[in-house]
Amino acid sequence: MVTIYDIANACGCSSATVSKALNNYSDVNINTKERILKKAKEMGFVPNLQARALSTKRTWNIGVLFEDKSNSGLTHYYFSQVLQAVKEQAEEKGYDITFISKNLGGVEMSYLEHCNRRNIDGVVIACIDFEDQQVQQLMESNIPVVVIDYDSEHVSAIMSDNVRGIYELTHYMISLGHRDIVYAYGHEVYVTEERIRGFKKALEEAKIPFTEDMLVKSRYSEKQANIDAVTEILKRDQLPTAILFPDDYSAIWGINALRNNGIKVPEEISVGGFDGVEIGEMIFPRLTTIRQNTTRLGKEASLKCIQLLESKSKDNTKITVGVELIPGGTCMAPRLLQGKSPRR
Repeated sequence: MVTIYDIANACGCSSATVSKALNNYSDVNINTKERILKKAKEMGFVPNLQARALSTKRTWNIGVLFEDKSNSGLTHYYFSQVLQAVKEQAEEKGYDITFISKNLGGVEMSYLEHCNRRNIDGVVIACIDFEDQQVQQLMESNIPVVVIDYDSEHVSAIMSDNVRGIYELTHYMISLGHRDIVYAYGHEVYVTEERIRGFKKALEEAKIPFTEDMLVKSRYSEKQANIDAVTEILKRDQLPTAILFPDDYSAIWGINALRNNGIKVPEEISVGGFDGVEIGEMIFPRLTTIRQNTTRLGKEASLKCIQLLESKSKDNTKITVGVELIPGGTCMAPRLLQGKSPRR
């Protein structure tokens, strides 16, 4: 196994200088540092994490707290991509990832206790009940925390532009001529509140009066919840000409439910989703949706967490990641429905 002493001999410098270069100390000449890092890579040097933890008083371990309400775990089609980006960026910077839970070796404990037990340096939180008392306790602790898609005065946040996203999708429907639009929104969380705000903003700018029946409660990614939402909508005497769903999976379940009830998409009702994941490209016609930048969300969260723990500080910086409208074949100009006319 290659040691720092081997690298020091190969570079003609002291082991202390090698150690400082490998740990990115500022008092090492930049040219010397680059030469040492290059030689370490050539020699296949792998740092001893326990020794590095003792010398730096850090474990080089970032905790990830993730519990989605649809119970899909790490197979979640959207957050799996975000978390993969968190992992890749952390590993590129020399950090490991540990998933945080309320159970460690059969012992019940709080999220904060788990972090302290594992000596976690910093935490990235995504897709959880942020109002949970234990989550709030962790965010208010001394551990640097970065959250994804949540706004808190206690921690830094990396957020998709959810307001802009649903605004753009609604505006696009309006530009096609739709005025009777229903938004089947997801779980009642911060992201949903932001998207409803964007939905109302687009209606207001187009001078389309908002009514409560333009919102139908559903759930993110859940098959039955979105089928039930469509069923509720189809009971109306006057049907909307467009339905927006909380995510792409929900939109596809919604399209299936509409077609199973004899409603043509998009000829009779146009449909839009949110997320821009690959499944939207796999259906025909291609789903109209809003694409979120999952890679940038994950990388920004990881980088911000590392920056906070290395500076030994906390802040409540907010970084917004842009979104992109992806027009597809599930939308077109509205037509009158046979037997059930849209409202005027």
